[in-house]
Amino acid sequence: MGESTRTAPPDEGRLEEEFVKTATAAAEAARPRHRVRAGLAALIAMAETDLAAARSALRSLRADHCRQSRIEAWLGGDPDRATLRLGAAIQLATAELAMDEPDLGSLEPDLLHWLEGEW
Repeated sequence: MGESTRTAPPDEGRLEEEFVKTATAAAEAARPRHRVRAGLAALIAMAETDLAAARSALRSLRADHCRQSRIEAWLGGDPDRATLRLGAAIQLATAELAMDEPDLGSLEPDLLHWLEGEW
């Protein structure tokens, strides 16, 4: 009997931490004007490897208003616009992840449009 190369799935709290750590590390490694783009690209790459985990992490984010507030502050700009920007991105990602065959990569330009707030 061969050994499995899969690791055990992290519990839900750890899952969220992994998404946050991955996006934060990517954003911090990028130049300031590319931080949102780098963080989003890291999240999409991670989500596409485990769609169920991505759905779970997104559901958790939708319910965590404290974490949303921190993300909105990090996005910067007018607080009301930051709330709208994050909410729109969450809604787009949620709708895509609800599809039978989600393709978050194709959604990246729309997500960036909202998150970078250049509208």
